[in-house]
Parts: sequence; structure tokens; C-alpha cells
Amino acid sequence: DSGQSPNLLIESRNDLSKEKNVAGFIILSDVVLKELAYFYPINKDGFLLIKGIGENKFNLYGEKFISIINSYIKSENISNEILNTREQELKKSIQTERPKINVKERTETRKRRVKELIEQKMSIEDMANDLDLTSNTIVNYIGRLLTDDSSLDVKYLKESVNGYNDIVNAFKKYGTEKIGPIYVEFSGNVEYADIILVKVLMLSK
Repeated sequence: DSGQSPNLLIESRNDLSKEKNVAGFIILSDVVLKELAYFYPINKDGFLLIKGIGENKFNLYGEKFISIINSYIKSENISNEILNTREQELKKSIQTERPKINVKERTETRKRRVKELIEQKMSIEDMANDLDLTSNTIVNYIGRLLTDDSSLDVKYLKESVNGYNDIVNAFKKYGTEKIGPIYVEFSGNVEYADIILVKVLMLSK
């Protein structure tokens, strides 16, 4: 039914995993690839209906996979009728399957996962990929975890920040109320998430 489409998607996923040096499932799971190969989403709205793809993953990989799906549709002459049927099928499955999200429960689940990944000494970027969240959101979760338990070992994260001491000194100069002046101080050469991380680590001492 979906011919070579899953294979093309798997090959691209595997190329990305080698390029970024992370496991393939962190980029997109096999289940997600099978759904992409069946439903043929060709725009952002369609992609975000696939369970396991959020804004972060779409921003990182969406355009690449949409391009592959579009090429496949053209090469196999897949009709608009099939595409429309699959789109309706996907929308219907979302309406019937997805339960109401308990925000508090989801937050606690994510916090637990971030803690597990910290214990595995995973980088902020890889945590963001694993949970399909932005690096800034991951850092916010780390801040919450440290508020709950200041003994959590995050020393390796401190060591991963380029210019950690310079950022600390900038915070001492400007205070910790605002991030903007610190970002300007480094002319945008320091990652925003790194600045927030340093702030979180400073305030958790």
C-alpha cells in the first residue's frame, strides 16, 4: 500500500541519527515512520496530527520528511482521492483516540523523564529530542527538579556550558531578574538555553 515509502523514511531517519550521533528512535520512532508512510501528511498541520510529533520535532525534521513524502507521492502517482481519504482517516483517529490531557499529570511525567535522563548524563539537546520539547523548556524542568531536590547531580551540565564562568560574572553584574542584558552582553554568541541553565544552576545552590 505504501510501497517503498517506509524504507525511504527509515533511510533518511538513519542518516540523521548518524549525523547527529543519536539513536534513530530519538529522532522519529518506527511507529511514527509507519504512520507517515500511511497517512502521507504534506504540511505542518498534517504532520502535527501524527502522535509522537510535536512542534520541536517538526521544526527540526519536518521539512525534510515532507519533501521525501511529496517526492514519493509524485513518483508513485498517488491520487488526490487517496490523499484526502487518508487525511480524513487521520483526523478521525485523532478525535477518537486522544484522551483529554491532564496538564499536571503530563508535567510530572515529563519531570520524571528529565530526571532519568539527567541520571544518564544526557545533554540538554538530546533531552529536548527525547521529549520533543525545546531546550528552554527542558531547562525549566531542570529548575523545577532542583527546587524539589537540590542534591540532584547536574555538575556535568555545568561543565557542558561554554563560558560558564563568564555567564556567571555577567549575572553578577546585571542581576538575575532579566535574561536580555546577558544575551546582549555576549552579542548572541551564547545559546539562550545556556544562559537560562546557568541562572537555574546559580539559583539552586
